Formats: sequence, C-alpha cells, structure tokens
Amino acid sequence: MSSPALQVDDLRHTYRRGRKTALDGVSFSVNSGEIFGLLGPNGAGKTTIVKILTTILRPTSGRAFVNGSDVVRDPLGARRQLTAVLQESAVEIFLSVWDNLLLYAQMHGLSRADARRRAGEVSDILELGQYRATRAQALSGGYKRRLQVAKALMVDSPVLFLDEATTGMDPLVKRRVVQSIRDQVARGRTVLLTTQLLDEAESLCDRMLLLDRGRSLAEGTLSDLRALSTRMFRIQLSFSDCSEEAFAAVRALAPRTFEERDGEIEMTVTGTEDQWIRHMAAISERWPLAHLEFRGANLEQIFVELYGDAEKKEGSQPGQRLATSD
Repeated sequence: MSSPALQVDDLRHTYRRGRKTALDGVSFSVNSGEIFGLLGPNGAGKTTIVKILTTILRPTSGRAFVNGSDVVRDPLGARRQLTAVLQESAVEIFLSVWDNLLLYAQMHGLSRADARRRAGEVSDILELGQYRATRAQALSGGYKRRLQVAKALMVDSPVLFLDEATTGMDPLVKRRVVQSIRDQVARGRTVLLTTQLLDEAESLCDRMLLLDRGRSLAEGTLSDLRALSTRMFRIQLSFSDCSEEAFAAVRALAPRTFEERDGEIEMTVTGTEDQWIRHMAAISERWPLAHLEFRGANLEQIFVELYGDAEKKEGSQPGQRLATSD
C-alpha cells in the first residue's frame, strides 16, 4: 500500500508565547488522488494547519509530512511537492497578469513554450484573458484571487493546497474552478481544501475533517458524518389532496425543521427510518400520500448539529475524535 500524500501526527501550535492554542493534537492522513476538506468556523485551526504543511509556520510539537518529506526536517523537499493558494494574496503586483503566470511556470521548470500554452489555458478557465497586460497591482481583490488560483493551476505538483480559494469569485467562475479541481484530481493530484462553504465541500470532498477550536471534532466521508449525527435525515412528501389537517398532523410529529411550499413538505427529522416510515404510514391511512422520499442530511445540517453538541459538551473533551467507518 502506498504511503499517504499527507500525514499529520499529533500536531500542536500555540501563538503569542503559548497564550493562544491554535492546534491541540490534530492527526489525519490524506491519500494520493483524494480531495480532503478541512472545515470549521473562523479560529478552528484550518489555516494554521495549511501554513504548517506548506512550511510557512513551524509547529510547536507533532510531525507533518508532504509526500514523505518532513515539513520541519526537510522543508525544501516538502515545498517541491506542493503548490498552494493561501488566504494572503501571493502575486507579483508590478508584473502583468501574463508575466505573473509565465514567471511562476518557468520558476517551476516549465519551458517557455509550455508556460505560454498553459497560461493561455488557465487564463480561459478563470476569464483573465482581457487582463493579460494589466498589472496585478491594478486588479480588484477578486481578480487577484483568480490570478493566484491560475498560478497554482500552471504547474502539476503532486499536492495542491487551496485555502478558501474560491472566496469572492462569482458563481460561474467558481464552477469552472471546481471543475478544474476535479480534473486535477482525475490526473492523480491530491488536494487539501479549506472552506466555510459547506455546499462546496459536500460537492467536492472525498473525506472531511471538522475542526473545533484547534481539535478534531469528526472525520470521514459524508456518510460517516451522517452516521455521527443523531440519525438525522430529510423527508420530502406531498398529499393526494392538500389539507391543513394533514399538514398539522405532520407538524405534530415535531420535526427539527419543517418547510411547506406549493403543497410539498420538506422536513428534517431525527430517529430511525423505520420509525418515520411507521409515522408516515399512519398519516397516509387518513390523508393518502402522493409522494414520499427519504434523504440523508446535508452537510450544513450535520455541521450545525455536531457543533451545537460540542458547545453543549464544553468541559467534556469537545475535541475528542469520533469513530467513523473505514
């Protein structure tokens, strides 16, 4: 079995001479060719992990490896394995967009011909063509972000770090970036993604780690995380004949959320599927159902529940790693 592309063991970091704990014993691994998401609110520790893995920041303790290279003992070896889009803008502000791309590519060993070809491709993906001759200094914050992502897509390093990479992008460009990420992974590249956009994580990530105040709250696939919540799932239903009494009967079952639109009900519930099938069968005996569908909870609902539980358990190891299926 091949070694993981990323390995993090008991990583800890404190800022301000030990007065602020950013990471408190985080461990995880990422397989080659996988999209792995780091999720959590501001201050959870996502960016600190990325800075350590990209050798910008030294951990207080613990070890981390990028394609087998120790980020502390062999930082140059680790850097050779990665490309990163960080929250801080990293563009040459006095160069044009085009020259930014060419310079970055040539610094990573691409020939001039390959650099020009690749620059044309990523300019099209991120709609930068009309700004080729524009100095990066004159770009808006959103376009500087696009340029930073474009630079990362210029080279084929084994590991790509994307720290809030799509922040400030319009939906159409974001869709192109997401597809580009999928294309990169299809060619064997490993991606570590930090985001607060849960729909983005749900659509992209093979596995995810939820962080809470520098500790691991939960880790796994979307199915694993669903299993960690209290059996929360969604039910969509409609009646053959719309009736306020029927809607009231469903509300009386006390779902966690309830939304009715044009005769269609969507609700979030907890319990077992068998339990709710029995509830729906009993209601259908009086008010026949036209449609009934059970779906797993989405990531946003899981996120809210798990973080809410962590707040309630303050003082009882809120960052304890929860077991997930293999």
